[in-house]
Order: sequence, then C-alpha cells, then structure tokens
Amino acid sequence: MGKRLAALAVTLVLVALLVNAVVTDRTARAAEAFGGGRVLDLPGPDLNIREYGSGGDRAVVLLHGYTASIQWWEAVAPALAHGNRVVAIDLIGHGGSEAPRDVAAYSADAQATAVRQALDALGVRHAVVIGHSMGGTVATALAESVPDMVDRVVVSDTPAAEGLVAMPALGNAVCWPVVGAALDRFRSLDGVDKTALQTGFAADFQIPELAYRSLKGMTHNALCGPRKAPRFNQQHAVADRLAGLGKPVLVLWGDRDVLTPTQDNVDRYRTAGLKPVVIAGSGHTPMVEKPTEFLSAVQSFTRVSAR
Repeated sequence: MGKRLAALAVTLVLVALLVNAVVTDRTARAAEAFGGGRVLDLPGPDLNIREYGSGGDRAVVLLHGYTASIQWWEAVAPALAHGNRVVAIDLIGHGGSEAPRDVAAYSADAQATAVRQALDALGVRHAVVIGHSMGGTVATALAESVPDMVDRVVVSDTPAAEGLVAMPALGNAVCWPVVGAALDRFRSLDGVDKTALQTGFAADFQIPELAYRSLKGMTHNALCGPRKAPRFNQQHAVADRLAGLGKPVLVLWGDRDVLTPTQDNVDRYRTAGLKPVVIAGSGHTPMVEKPTEFLSAVQSFTRVSAR
C-alpha cells in the first residue's frame, strides 16, 4: 500500500508539473505603457518606447539587455538627448512591450525586425544604435539587416562569442522542460531575485529597484524565449559580425563584469580587430553603475552621426 501511495503521489506531482508547464507556456501579455513610455501599434509585436530630446529622422536608439527595460537608460538618456533625438525601446517580452507565446519572437533577428518596425513608425531613417548585453546582439542583427538605417553601433558587455556567458544556475534551471515553469514561480521570493540579479552588477553595487521590477514583470515565455530561440552567437560570433559591418563600432566593458567575464570577452573582441573601452569599477551594467564614465565614452561617438 505504501508503495502505491508513493507512486500515486509521484504521478500527481508529475501531472501537476505538466499542467503548470502547459498553462505557463500559453501565457501571453499585451503591450502596456511602462516607465514613462508609450506603446506603438506595429505589424508585429507592439513595443513600448520612450523618447528624449527632439530631432528629425536621425536618432540615438537604446536597446536594453536581458530581463531589463527602458528604465535602465534613465541615468544616461537625458544627457544623450542634448542635441540628439533619443529613442529607448523595450524589447519583445520586456518592460511594457508585448510578450507573445511564440518562442521564435524572442530571437535576435525577430527582435531586430520589431525594432526596425518601431523606427519606421517613428520616422527614423538614420540611427546610432546602443545595445547593452542581449540588446547588443539585437543591435548587431539590426545593423546587418538594414545597413542603410544603422550608421554606427555601440555594444556594452555583449557576449563576443558563444560560451562567453556565466549564467547563474537558477537562471538556467527555470528554463528546463516541465520543471522549469514550476521553479520560475520562486522568482518573486526575496533572496532568489537578489542572487540572480547581483551578477548583473559589481559585487558591491546595490541592486537598483528597477532591476527587480523588470524581472518580476516578465512572463515565463519572455524569460526563456531568448534561450530557446536560435542563438545568434552560435550562428556567427557577434565580435566577427560587428567587425564585418564596415561601419564605426564602439565596444564598452565593465572591468568587474562576472556575467560576461571581462578578460575572455575583451580578448575575443580584440581578436576580431575591435578595441574595447574598459570602464573601471563597473560590473555588467556600466550605464547604471558608472553613468558618467559611460557617457564620456559614447557621447562624442553618437554625436557625429546624429547631427
């Protein structure tokens, strides 16, 4: 009898996990204005955007990283808007942008298509694109797909090639088949978020509230879509893609980055012929941790093309 009860209990747990996984995988979210932005009604997923400054058809475009949002640019966007039109965009599944069920929507190429549609809707014809972390892969895909639109590219702490990311264990586990959806329900617990998020910053940098908001607002599909979609770096290393664009590229890196380890990534970019600017004292997120130094590195670079 005891063995039968144990087997029944295991069966019920497995059924519950499967039901939870199916329900979670079917979860989608419509776009909603967030972080001072507004929603663009687009042919593909609707995106939440925020504009700073003013100008015509030239803009500095800001693309955040994985689990982040347009709020991560607030410390630098107003300064970049001096003499420029600046457009910060929530990527698909992030911030206030739409979160579809289809995993394919979260690939770098699909994200780049959505960004292009947003820029078309805004009348942007020439852009300097600044991408942080995952946003750098989207910036690279955008530059490859619409080279006449993208004049220059800045990437910050964007993995140079496949395998150069040290993702926390829980970050991988929540995307495992079946059990991942159940594990993801612990995302909102105090301590769990902190452990996962601290790798996005230097070890002694206090995690900002915006990081918690961005992560907690994501659906499970949005969280795991970028992992399940075809990996951009696996097809062809970002470092080589950027070096082959034939246009100005600036690479920035925090010297205390543990999520995309500094030395290995910087060396890989150098191998591709690029010369990363390393920001002292910063972890994975220089525009939040060291905004003054970040601006010092990018302002003259963006101003050239955005006049």
